[in-house]
Amino acid sequence: MTQMPAYRWADRAQNTVASAAPATAHGNIIQLGGGYGFPDELPDIVTEAIEAGNAREETLQYGPLYGLDDLRDAIVDYLRDDGITATRENILIVNGAKHGLDLACRVFLEQGDAVIVAAPSYLTAISILKAAEATFISVPMDDAGMQTQVLEEILLARRENGLAMPKFLFDIPDFHNPSGITMSADRRRKLVELAETFDFIIIEDDPYRRIRFEGEPVPPIKTFDTAGRVIGLGTVSKILAPGLRIGWVNADPAIVRRMAAHKSDHGTSPLLQRIVAQLFRNGKVAHHIETLSHVLREHRDAMVEAIGRELPGAKVRKPNGGYFLWVELPEGVDADELVRRAGKEGVAIFTGKLCFAEEPPGQFLRLAYSFSTPRQITEGVKRIGRVYAAMRASAEETRVSA
Repeated sequence: MTQMPAYRWADRAQNTVASAAPATAHGNIIQLGGGYGFPDELPDIVTEAIEAGNAREETLQYGPLYGLDDLRDAIVDYLRDDGITATRENILIVNGAKHGLDLACRVFLEQGDAVIVAAPSYLTAISILKAAEATFISVPMDDAGMQTQVLEEILLARRENGLAMPKFLFDIPDFHNPSGITMSADRRRKLVELAETFDFIIIEDDPYRRIRFEGEPVPPIKTFDTAGRVIGLGTVSKILAPGLRIGWVNADPAIVRRMAAHKSDHGTSPLLQRIVAQLFRNGKVAHHIETLSHVLREHRDAMVEAIGRELPGAKVRKPNGGYFLWVELPEGVDADELVRRAGKEGVAIFTGKLCFAEEPPGQFLRLAYSFSTPRQITEGVKRIGRVYAAMRASAEETRVSA
């Protein structure tokens, strides 16, 4: 038997192994973990794909490094609807928003640099930042989002103690992943003030903003930015289809040029860009967002109702949009063990531990209502509820016997 070599991993790769993708629709597995698109509402792009294929001299060659001008201009128009002023020179097309975050890490971070994140935060963003060898400043959240007063106190203490200021802050202010919270306008404005005072960049990730069920929109952080300190990340993954892998960066042109220089893909797929540009221009994106928002509102309501019925004692906040619910479990119910047992019952869910850059303060679950139907959601939560009840009963027996 041939012995496998002992590979010499880079330090940053020592503790990083990609996990298998969670099941989506196989057999009896009910997917309540990953933020997949709802299969019944994935858009019909056949006409646009044929048109893009017919333009093969453009779409089947390497694409422009910054992206197709038509798509960049369409993104400018899309952002204008949110009150954001931009030009083509502010837009860089990337392979999904995560690619934009990775490029920001490449141009701003050195090993050991501090970055600010919410506690909790987007689990994949945490992984990207860890791979960039960042250190973390974790800031708690409340119903108005990241607690800017706490952040200001942390930054003042760092300055008084002679510590380096963070390089950037990462957050999802609208329908936050995983908490579902929408940050208040006052805190968005305060974040920009803190960035100017303490000299850091804000990365505003905006995948869910248009998936709104109720309530009035809050101006993006970027609208408060007058000094070019906010980098906006956007994507069609949540508003259209994850498989299209088209995202964008909206930033000061100097930042865009630096980030473009670190793209190693010779330009994001022009075939996919052309399809997405057409979908923006012919109104299908706007129509899809409107339809999807109505559908996912029903999904959210089904999940919230099922949790209230099947997981007594658990706390959940009802978000006004987005894809996710954040569930706080009562004392004695271990999230990791609940995830493991739920898997045996045919339900895929995520432990909230993955959503903290540092030690989590409690036991949480991140649940997604985007992929499964209301009936599947109800059945999935019912299965989780059986496991949950058994774990609570076991914890109570342990407590009494002690």
